[in-house]
Amino acid sequence: MTNTKLIEIKDRLSRNPGVVLEALAEKSGLSTAEVIECLPESMWKKRAGSDCVEVLQALPALGDVTVIVHTADGIFEFGGRFPEGETGHGFYNLKNHSGLHGHLRANRCQCIYLVERPFMGRDSASLLFTNQEGGIMFKVFAGRNADGALDPLQLAALRKLCEATA
Repeated sequence: MTNTKLIEIKDRLSRNPGVVLEALAEKSGLSTAEVIECLPESMWKKRAGSDCVEVLQALPALGDVTVIVHTADGIFEFGGRFPEGETGHGFYNLKNHSGLHGHLRANRCQCIYLVERPFMGRDSASLLFTNQEGGIMFKVFAGRNADGALDPLQLAALRKLCEATA
């Protein structure tokens, strides 16, 4: 990727940070992690992927969040409490038997980004777990109050989770 192209993407994101990051990454030939780092620096923080399990273990305390898995073929959303989990057999295993459950390859997490930006006309805050190729593994979005504003306690907790930077 040329410096000129990176400058163009940074300029575009400074004017409109509310784009679908995965779509911009695909169109530009960058990884989604590279696109995140083209957002204005005030909109993102980065934590090492080696802290993935620690961050995952803190998520249930947040209360209701929205988890999004975005692939080329679909966008799946789950609203509710992030389940507790534990490591075993090479995975971080989510303990739920219904709702959100499954197995994550936490050792493939390269970075965890806290991204705070406008999206679809509203403020948003999310943790984006990226893999070794710079793709998004999944996202965890802060919940909202009855008036649609971000939950201030969750926002503070997400910020605290990303105080350690990569």
